[in-house]
Amino acid sequence: MQPASQNLAVLRKPSAIAGWFSKAGLSASPASQTMLLVGAFLILRIGLAAVIPLSIDEAYAVVVSRSHSLSYFDHPPLGFALGRLMADITGCECRLFVRLPYVVLGSLSALLLYDLTRQAYGTVAAFWAVAWYTVAPFFLISAGHFVVPDGPLNFFLLASAWAVAPMLLGKAPRHALLRWTVAGVALGLALMSKYQAGLFCVSALLILLSTKPGRAELATPGPWVAGAIALLGLLPVVLWNMDHGWVSLAFQSGRGLATEGHLLHPGNLAITLLGQAAYVWPATWPIAIWCMWSAARKDASVADRFFTLIAVLPVAFFALAALFSAHSLPHWSMSGFLFAFPLVGQWCGRLAQRRPGLLRASFTTAAIVVPLLAVGFAVQTTTGAFTRPFHERATKFDINWQLVDWSALTNDAESRDLSGSDAYVVVADWMQGARIAHALGPDVPIEVLPGDPRHFQFMDDKRLDARSTGFLVGALNFGKEAEREKEYRDSLGRLFVPNGPARHITQSVAGFPIFEILILPIRRSSPSQPTLQGSAASPDSRPLP
Repeated sequence: MQPASQNLAVLRKPSAIAGWFSKAGLSASPASQTMLLVGAFLILRIGLAAVIPLSIDEAYAVVVSRSHSLSYFDHPPLGFALGRLMADITGCECRLFVRLPYVVLGSLSALLLYDLTRQAYGTVAAFWAVAWYTVAPFFLISAGHFVVPDGPLNFFLLASAWAVAPMLLGKAPRHALLRWTVAGVALGLALMSKYQAGLFCVSALLILLSTKPGRAELATPGPWVAGAIALLGLLPVVLWNMDHGWVSLAFQSGRGLATEGHLLHPGNLAITLLGQAAYVWPATWPIAIWCMWSAARKDASVADRFFTLIAVLPVAFFALAALFSAHSLPHWSMSGFLFAFPLVGQWCGRLAQRRPGLLRASFTTAAIVVPLLAVGFAVQTTTGAFTRPFHERATKFDINWQLVDWSALTNDAESRDLSGSDAYVVVADWMQGARIAHALGPDVPIEVLPGDPRHFQFMDDKRLDARSTGFLVGALNFGKEAEREKEYRDSLGRLFVPNGPARHITQSVAGFPIFEILILPIRRSSPSQPTLQGSAASPDSRPLP
């Protein structure tokens, strides 16, 4: 094994990078090429943000944040608040505007990742860490694009790690206490973004206790100041949950503990691991796993141990959750893989000295395929171009009501009475509520039927008590319109009754039919009946998650 000084010297040689970019007549500086790469993908993500319809989760975040709250049923407040801030500033819930903070944070995260890796392994490793981060599907599209908590979470976790890295990597920077203060603020904002930040706190404690630089820092006020500041980030979540029966924490823990009568779920674990590989990129995922495993050796460097202790806890924790739970999502562990990219960058820096052609070809493939898939998805959701030559309307496994805007609710003459000054809309669940409420805009109050209302149950829109012209709105899949309409009518229960003939309108994209929309006039069974949101505002009457 080479000494650490020799390894660093090898990593700093830019020959592989120079060979790649010299063919295009470009500078071989890893820093300049990183900026070029980040800038190019920033332009791509801005273009995608302007074109791709909001996802269900994004529409939900934009809609429920209309009712400003200390926290939300699903997540801490910051992940929703950035999109709401843009909507309030611009006066528009347009997809590009509400996504813009998350797009910018995705690029800033890449720059933080570069400098964090550079401090540990040099500029060549830093370039490759950013390169693979940039083309990773999850970090390109979801965390670096969508109105979801992952973008703010990743940025503030990276900012926290970046601030304290010099001390925990055994260096002696100036203004150490200021750096710890910055780290505490960043970690507090991460805790205000998503609950996964709690695992980063555990990893930080392990680093402080198990590494020599960490133990030395514990003897200074820095970590204690940072910890005290970070705890303030939990304050909005705690206050909101105290006032709402800890419903958010119960919901999130329940998702990870749903066993459905079986102790082990190897099938769910396999699906989760395959999902991780797809989200990180199939060529990168096994390297990241190998690097984390290799960095656990006794003679690992301080930098290896630093990144591994941060990365491995979310990866291992959510792998175990997938094994013992019937339901889990692959992206839950992505905050761990985020900190595996520096290790991958170091590995690629070494490979660049032996097999530069293989490395260039592998990355070029990913840099072409992933953007093409994203652009193809954008084209399909806005035009149906890949289906319409073969079908007269969308098929079951094609784009559906979850993937397109419900523009027919505002453009069709049959639906214009939905936006009347006395109108309100009732929907079957939170997903359709998100889609419909975003399409109709903030002037139309939405009421979600019992079952799975998510944060809609806490919005307590007072306008619902004053409006009397109600409509049930829902999606009807082609070929099952009558069956699905009966389900909607049955879901009204004793709360509402039909009050007129049903109407169907067709939602299309560029003239290609996607699904039917049901509009059913309804009225409350009892004029004195309280709204569902109003009843949910009382802690004793809230539906269980």
